[in-house]
Amino acid sequence: MKLFLYIMRLVCVCTLFFFLLSFTIKSEEQLTKNINQINIDHQNKFIEKSKIFEIYDSNINNQKNINFLENQINNHPQIKDAQVYIQHNGDIDINLSERIPLVRVFDKNTSYYLDTDCKPMQLSSHYTSSNLIVNGDIVFFNENEICNLYHHIKSNPFLESLVAQIYLQKQNIILITRFKDLEINIGNLDNLEIKLDGLLAFYEKIIKFKGWNYYTSVNLKYDDQIICTKK
Repeated sequence: MKLFLYIMRLVCVCTLFFFLLSFTIKSEEQLTKNINQINIDHQNKFIEKSKIFEIYDSNINNQKNINFLENQINNHPQIKDAQVYIQHNGDIDINLSERIPLVRVFDKNTSYYLDTDCKPMQLSSHYTSSNLIVNGDIVFFNENEICNLYHHIKSNPFLESLVAQIYLQKQNIILITRFKDLEINIGNLDNLEIKLDGLLAFYEKIIKFKGWNYYTSVNLKYDDQIICTKK
């Protein structure tokens, strides 16, 4: 009788154990199955939801590890931040924010963006952002200097609409305008705000009356001087 009770207890314990194990496995499987939603803070079109599903599927053995999955998504070069959340039913929500490019840099045989944190950002294979172009002797300038010049131009609607490209030289930074054959030399980056204010004053007092086509170049590199070359 005691042996029978012992065996019955053992059977009950084993049955309960396998039931709990089965429940756990099913719960874990549920964690690996469903992405409920992917929210992308779209500033550009660098990130497609299909790419996130691809990352998710390629890490099928680690889908239960939310931190691991989050890190894998954050490794994508166009993603600034990814937050992965798991719901009570095992479904997953993913919130993404993209990196936002400020300028596109051409340096010899390579090209990349500088983003809003002034950090290099590689190009995308399926989307190209339209940004101010920077090229020339990049080696003489760091990222912060390039971004600072960009922000000075961007802060004024007139300058933003005027400048199409920045050509960097060690002591002669050229702002290439949207007008054919017109270039603006601002020298180095010293007294940048004063130089650009001088350009705005020059526009108000002279260019408004003569027009941009009257000159081929404007030189602002010398203190308190604006040197223009006529066509």
